[in-house]
Amino acid sequence: GRAAPFVRLTDFLPPASRERLLRDVLAASERFAPAAIRMRKDAEKVRKGEVRNALVLDEPTTRDVRAWFVPKLRAVLPEVLWRLRMEDFEVGSTAVEVTVHPHGGFFSAHRDHSTSDRHRIVSCVCFFHREPRPFTGGDLLLHDAGRAEGSPAGGAFSRIEPFPGGIVFFPGDCLHEITPVACGAEFGDGRFTVNGWVSVARSLRRERRGLLERSGWAPSGPSGAARRRLVGARRGADA
Repeated sequence: GRAAPFVRLTDFLPPASRERLLRDVLAASERFAPAAIRMRKDAEKVRKGEVRNALVLDEPTTRDVRAWFVPKLRAVLPEVLWRLRMEDFEVGSTAVEVTVHPHGGFFSAHRDHSTSDRHRIVSCVCFFHREPRPFTGGDLLLHDAGRAEGSPAGGAFSRIEPFPGGIVFFPGDCLHEITPVACGAEFGDGRFTVNGWVSVARSLRRERRGLLERSGWAPSGPSGAARRRLVGARRGADA
């Protein structure tokens, strides 16, 4: 299948902002709780640690991060969409989650949408762990189009190692996972991220699939018409 498109910005969070964020999050360590997911069918698997093992910061504290993180994210969104070859669109909500993956933390292959989240167009992961990196693993794997969610492991993917201050954007329908983390028992030794999801405005929600297809990307690949438009655009760009 076609490789998943992604955009990597290495200096999204400058050192001072990254250090301040990490300091604030470490001070709020007691406000983290085991992560959940929205898909009811997987709730029991999450409880047993079969799908996801991570800690998530509570909503009141996350609100403080969202206040400055979302404007920063939206400032780079036009460039990101252009580099992803996606059409610009009217943004609706932008959700934010602060997470830490401790020793043994992981997230099995999944897509960032469910029945209630199917309008997410772009996902992002921003890294802000300690330096030097106190853990191994925690890589973000972006699977090529064509692999079904829940299918046996295998197939091609792009591997992105955590890099402090950097952020990675990719289509919301991209199947992705987080490899197991190995680190010490101290809370601050984990893999820290701010995760974001950009949703299309309510007035354009019927166009969600079209936005992804016209970029040439969809979980099962673009339709014939979308593929022809993409090829034509690429030929024009190469001329």
